[in-house]
Amino acid sequence: MKYQNPHARPTGEPVYQGNILRFYLFIGLTGFVLWTPIWVVFFERRGLSLSQIGLLEVVAFGLLAVSEVPTGTVADLWGRKVSMAIGAILHGVAVLGILTEVLSPIFLVAYAIWGVSFSFVTGAGEAFVYDSLKADGRVDAYPQVASRHAMIQQAAAGMSGVVGGLVAAYDMRLCFILTAVACFAGAGVILTGHEPPSGEADDPGGTGYWRTLRSGLRIVTGERHVRGVVLIGALVGLVTTLLAITAFQPYADEVGMPVWTFGGILLGMELSGIGGSYVAPRVVTRRTRERLLAVALLAVAGCLILLWVGASRPAVILFAVTAALTALARPVLSSMLNDLIPSRQRATVISIQSLIAMLGCGLVQLALFAIADRTNMAFALGLAGLLMVIAAVPLLRELNRSAPASVP
Repeated sequence: MKYQNPHARPTGEPVYQGNILRFYLFIGLTGFVLWTPIWVVFFERRGLSLSQIGLLEVVAFGLLAVSEVPTGTVADLWGRKVSMAIGAILHGVAVLGILTEVLSPIFLVAYAIWGVSFSFVTGAGEAFVYDSLKADGRVDAYPQVASRHAMIQQAAAGMSGVVGGLVAAYDMRLCFILTAVACFAGAGVILTGHEPPSGEADDPGGTGYWRTLRSGLRIVTGERHVRGVVLIGALVGLVTTLLAITAFQPYADEVGMPVWTFGGILLGMELSGIGGSYVAPRVVTRRTRERLLAVALLAVAGCLILLWVGASRPAVILFAVTAALTALARPVLSSMLNDLIPSRQRATVISIQSLIAMLGCGLVQLALFAIADRTNMAFALGLAGLLMVIAAVPLLRELNRSAPASVP
């Protein structure tokens, strides 16, 4: 089922164009996370084992997952820019709090807030952009905007990876302090935007927190094709998070890469991701989207298996290959999902997808670290690749079966 807004302006001067530029700047600032290439090593050097870090991450991802849908619904009701600003501020406060004594009450509260902060941005950001374009009658530009969004996000992550590695060589704590400063600046930028309209005359769901939440859940559970896109998007999000944020550090350490090179590895992953995001809207059509997703997901699974059987320094390049493949898939999935859902529930539905991904991240990361503690990260990634094939094949089959008979 495809929802259309009869009140979208087809012509005229774009009123909300400034929102897109502000969103790009917000993504660049909040994506400047200098802790990304060193956080696992940072906590290990402060006395935590991989299993302990895994347990902390399970709690963090669990809180993030639980908060995803409520915060998405809040964004749908009270404003996407406010939700994004809250998320950026909470992230800044959290990364300052985790510099306190390890496992102290302040540390634990900050770690919990660290996870929850992301949920205020997930869903709200995509909805903010999509509805800004829709209000200006430019919704067809969304795939290109989503591609540029991903490229900026990956460029910021790549730059912060290199800078973070260099800063960490001087003082790892500075990586967290400078990240907080960038987050506070990002919150200030997005609050200067203009909230786009999100209501739709043909949406019978109405307003109200619980009604918006129920409508979003009804769309995901009742619409077969939406459900397929949501689940595959969650799988892609899970893999992206685990590889870019978690797995590459212990893997690189196992194969003998020095810590100062971790930023360069992350930069390579982000540059590959930029390439994938750039290519996606230029080579993918509505008729080839499902086929591309199948190739990308199975190729990522193959890379994970190769990281195991060919564990070595040269094999680290496979992290960049997986980054390109997942980046190629993300704008496609985002466009597919936004085409299928109404504005009133857009952030809620996207947050449901993130909820599924974050629940999976918490459980998979705990298992990944536990297995790596007992064997090694290479074996853990190979096992993850095999499990990914088992999960992806039925999901892709279901997506193809539920696709509309005719594609506009």
